[in-house]
Amino acid sequence: MPTEPLNAAHAERAFHEAQARVRAGDAAGALRALDAAAGAGHAPALLQRGIWRLIGLAGPVDLPAALADVQAAAERAHAPALTLQAQLVAAGAAGQARDFAAVRERLLQAAQAGEPRAAVQLAVLIPATPAHAALRAALLRAAAATGEPVARALFERLPPAPPGPPLAWPALRGAVQEAVAWPHERPLPPAELRHAQPRIQALPGLLSADECLYVVLKGLPLLRPARVVGVDGRAAVDPMRSNDTAKFGLLEADAVLQSLDLRVCAALGQPASHGEGLALLRYQPGQQYLPHCDWIDPAREATQADLLRWGQRIATAVVYLNDGFEGGHTAFPELGLAFRGNVGDAFTWDNVRPDGTVEPRSLHAGRPPLSGVKFLLSKWMRDRDQAFHDT
Repeated sequence: MPTEPLNAAHAERAFHEAQARVRAGDAAGALRALDAAAGAGHAPALLQRGIWRLIGLAGPVDLPAALADVQAAAERAHAPALTLQAQLVAAGAAGQARDFAAVRERLLQAAQAGEPRAAVQLAVLIPATPAHAALRAALLRAAAATGEPVARALFERLPPAPPGPPLAWPALRGAVQEAVAWPHERPLPPAELRHAQPRIQALPGLLSADECLYVVLKGLPLLRPARVVGVDGRAAVDPMRSNDTAKFGLLEADAVLQSLDLRVCAALGQPASHGEGLALLRYQPGQQYLPHCDWIDPAREATQADLLRWGQRIATAVVYLNDGFEGGHTAFPELGLAFRGNVGDAFTWDNVRPDGTVEPRSLHAGRPPLSGVKFLLSKWMRDRDQAFHDT
């Protein structure tokens, strides 16, 4: 006998039951309750189930089903779902087109519905010019008023100004829509060749100061001790690398970060589909990464599975995200070279030779800051598609 569909009140109770069962460690029971609520069209339940399917919680990763759930929640004008849908479209998740006009529209809808994470993304995407100052401040003020931590940090850095009027949606919508500028659509700065073989290039000002600060603020809560792959092929904390790192996977990399990712890929001259997820690196005084190569060792048996499945790491990019520290160079001891950038400056290098064999002279080290804290954005490119590598 078919089960009667839940009404709105029952769906809400089922959703809260799912939350309670998660806290109690009952994943199977939580999923049953979540399915019941989502089946009744409960938007928060649809979004939650979509996230679970995205990360493989209480079942296998299922990107098409996850996208369908998020889409269904977004169609119910659920602001957090609109925000997540924007980032999944920006990421091209499950092979969908990276339609940034659609991404902007979802962010506008979400911000107008009061979603602070959408408002702060729009603010960061608006160039920091005098003509846009009031518009950016209004978006950040509205998001900061909800307690959103990134918005609060950015708003506190704005020049002192009298309190402005509240955001006047929908009258302000057209101005925001017109002002948004995607990082990956800006022309790249000219590359400066620093070494021919292996090729090492500098791209001054690849990212703006606001973009750099945004990356740091988004990654801070995700930082964990960095790990290295040992001789047994397993990743573990090791004395050769004492810094902290945060990986931006599909769920963590919002629309702004996806656009920055595309910009870094363009700087590397590699297809975005071949990139691993962006990573934030933090080096506190004395923390370092001793000399190492980024390529996967083809002679090591323990790394053969990784190499066969995901391909070789052929190129690397790092972007310096802050100043206020001493030391902290990126050094190439085999070449007698060391580089350090200003805020937003990028360095790229090849890890393999033109014939595809590994390049031992790409050996490099992350030198420790002598004082202050160093933040970098890091990107590895492989020689094949990385679909599902960073879900």
